[in-house]
Amino acid sequence: MALPVIEVNDAKCPNALDCRLCLLACPTRVLGLGTNVAPQKYQETDPSHFIVRGVRYQFCTLCMKCVEVCPHGAISISLDEGGGS
Repeated sequence: MALPVIEVNDAKCPNALDCRLCLLACPTRVLGLGTNVAPQKYQETDPSHFIVRGVRYQFCTLCMKCVEVCPHGAISISLDEGGGS
């Protein structure tokens, strides 16, 4: 069974930490919030470094709710037709 390909354009997703609409809309919690920098001891991570990524692809039902609620059009989902067995 082919898994979906979930792409998030970071340039179009300027404030993932505050927005989180896609995370809240996903009924199967496929998306996750992370950072694009390593944690620094005794320092808070700047909010601009938070990013949204697909983390549990196997649970994606292709409902497209995350794509629909994204106010910036930063998320795209497709089915990997050439994928595994």
